[in-house]
Amino acid sequence: MSNNFWANPLLWIGAYLMGYTITIVVLSLPGMQTKVKNRIPKPIVRIFILLTFIAPIIALPFTKGPRIAILTPVALTVGIILLGINFIIKILAQKEIGIAPALKSKGSLVTRGVYGTVRNPLYMSNFLLAVGMAVLLKSMYALLFSIPYALLYLPIIHFEEKELLEKYGEEYKEYKRKVPWRMIPKLL
Repeated sequence: MSNNFWANPLLWIGAYLMGYTITIVVLSLPGMQTKVKNRIPKPIVRIFILLTFIAPIIALPFTKGPRIAILTPVALTVGIILLGINFIIKILAQKEIGIAPALKSKGSLVTRGVYGTVRNPLYMSNFLLAVGMAVLLKSMYALLFSIPYALLYLPIIHFEEKELLEKYGEEYKEYKRKVPWRMIPKLL
């Protein structure tokens, strides 16, 4: 395929939306999560998650389209800072819950570390990755996409929190009271 194919922002946005739709269907249908966990090998699920939630936000800033009118030194500085914060949050969160939290069942509810500030720090770090890449590479499409990208985590969080509430009950209710922010402190 030609370079124009891979440089088309609609390819990456479409890939994300297809994967996102599949994710929402799996999360919303009763018993479907269990079927996926039991029938699809973990490496396949990991690849799906990577291709749906990470690849598009990394590839989109490299696509053709309008550029953000920002000085290069400012774009480099802000982009690198956001990417650095993303990696710090991701490392701290994964240190608490493990490398593939959605694919394994941990015995106790994690409420310490970055989980004491926001309930979904990995989603927050993905948002910072999206914005950081967009600013670093001055991509207007990627920057605009980062907003719905973050907001579309809310339905996923809703389904995950239903499962956590069933699993941990009152302990999870108390955690939600202590940590009211889903992804972004004081905002979301």
